Amino acid sequence: AKRALRRRRKLEKETKQLIKQEELKRLHKAQAVQRQLEELEERQRALEIFGVKLERELRGESDSGTKDETQMLHEWFEVVVEKNKLMRYESELLIIAQELELEDHQSRLEQKLREKMAIDGKSE
Repeated sequence: AKRALRRRRKLEKETKQLIKQEELKRLHKAQAVQRQLEELEERQRALEIFGVKLERELRGESDSGTKDETQMLHEWFEVVVEKNKLMRYESELLIIAQELELEDHQSRLEQKLREKMAIDGKSE
């Protein structure tokens, strides 16, 4: 009986360590996603400012004597393409963040279940 009890405690301890490691992995991944989202936001902001400037130049609202209209249109389309890429990337990052939240929630539920089963097992 003592041997079985020791084995069970050892198993519980190893399980808790594994759970902690998984939590840390998710935390690090979540922090990386957050950093990427912040960097992405900065790039989007800079792109937006540049795009507004280009649009004004194309409308003739600012003096851009050095650039021709074809060059400005080409740059503007590149801005639009880059902006769309960033938006897709942002969507991917948000999905990853949501996935991490769900994994964390699942882990907490599994832990609660293990605790309940341990309590029920002791009362029998």
